Amino acid sequence: MKRLFTFCLFLVIAVFAFTLSWQNPGSITLKYYFGIEREVGLFLVIMIPFIIGVVLGALLLSFSLVRSKLQFSSAKRSLAKIEKEVEGLRAASVTKELSSES
Repeated sequence: MKRLFTFCLFLVIAVFAFTLSWQNPGSITLKYYFGIEREVGLFLVIMIPFIIGVVLGALLLSFSLVRSKLQFSSAKRSLAKIEKEVEGLRAASVTKELSSES
C-alpha cells in the first residue's frame, strides 16, 4: 500500500512538473556577480527552489525519525529489563510462599 501511494504521489508530481514546463516555455536571464549572465528556462527557476526545499525537508525529517527510533529502541530495552525483573520478583514471591507453607 505504501509503494502504491509513493508511486501515485510521484506520478502526480511528474504530471505537475510536465504541465508547468509546458505552460511556461519562456526563458529568463539570470545575472550573477561580476557581470556573469546566464539564460535559463523559467521552469528551472521555478522548480529548482522547490526541489531544494523538498530535499531539505526530507533531510530534516530523517533526523527526527532516526532520533525517534533510537528513543524507541532504548525504551524497548528498558521495558524488557523491567519485565525480566518483575518476573524474577514474582518467582521469588511464589518460592517464599511455598517455603513458608511447609
